[in-house]
Amino acid sequence: MKKVLIILLVIVFGVGIYVNFGMDRSIDNSESIANAPAESNEPATEDASEPERTEEVTEEATTEPAEPEEDAEETLTFNQESLDAAYAEAVAANEPLIIDVVVPSYYSDSFIDSLSEQFNSDNIEFNRVDLASATPELETVSVNANSDAVIMDALQISDYNAEALPERDTDRLTNAYMNLYEDGKVVYILGNPNVHQHDNLADVLEEDNDYLTSSDYYYIDNQDVSVEGDFYNYDADEMTPASETQIVQNIYEFMAE
Repeated sequence: MKKVLIILLVIVFGVGIYVNFGMDRSIDNSESIANAPAESNEPATEDASEPERTEEVTEEATTEPAEPEEDAEETLTFNQESLDAAYAEAVAANEPLIIDVVVPSYYSDSFIDSLSEQFNSDNIEFNRVDLASATPELETVSVNANSDAVIMDALQISDYNAEALPERDTDRLTNAYMNLYEDGKVVYILGNPNVHQHDNLADVLEEDNDYLTSSDYYYIDNQDVSVEGDFYNYDADEMTPASETQIVQNIYEFMAE
């Protein structure tokens, strides 16, 4: 009987231990589950403290560069065939085409610079050659030996200023022209504008234009030059910049295409 009681006590004690141990484990598991962080279905976001990245967009040099403007050497063409050929040779050799400009003192010191600016070419060199003569006394016109062309004044204003219009000798002018031509120069005769606004000078300008043009001389007519203000500076005894500007334009339009 004692043995039976002892066995029952052992069984009851064992059952108590088992129940107590199992409940402790259940409580621990419940607390672990309760304390665990809740799962979120939202995607993780970057830390706000991280600086934003800006993407630099640089334009790659894939576009073709703009074509440079054509230089005057590539676009300038002279109407006179042999002069245009000489200019092409000068450009190819990177040397200047030399043009002597034979003019009296009534052209200002800036006249040559204005010509250079108008033609706008590094391969053209304009040289001034002073001519102090009216046509009745004109003998020869001296120019540089290495010049390719000559622009020679027609001296109408010189004859007017010297009161020599009645004795004007166009033959002396054309003889000087032919001497230069035979020396291998391309020669142009530069007509004057009616800077004095005088009828006698106007008549000579018209007669010279008709005769020299019909005789196939390279004659640059300027009788239609018209300016606002004064044509002539009588204090300096030279043409005004406005008059010279139009003369320069007429030279360019006559000589170049």
